[in-house]
Amino acid sequence: MYQSFDVDGDGSVTVEEIQAISNVEKTDSQRRMAWTAMIVMIVFTALLFLPIFPDGRIKALSDLFGLFYVGMASVVGAYMGMSAWMSKKK
Repeated sequence: MYQSFDVDGDGSVTVEEIQAISNVEKTDSQRRMAWTAMIVMIVFTALLFLPIFPDGRIKALSDLFGLFYVGMASVVGAYMGMSAWMSKKK
């Protein structure tokens, strides 16, 4: 079951190897989350420019849209900031 965690191939899985794999999986999940947030913002913006949504509805929901953009941008910004900080920390 743990053979995929055996990075150095010595036949035994150490705590360090498990932690290294866990950190890689965590980093990959954070990267996917940031990319998803960025793609969702782009698609959402493109959808708002389609003529299927009336201008009145867009104006009525503009405060909610602003919160949506702030939330998604904060996910992307936090990922980029933490990535830069972690690369300098090493």
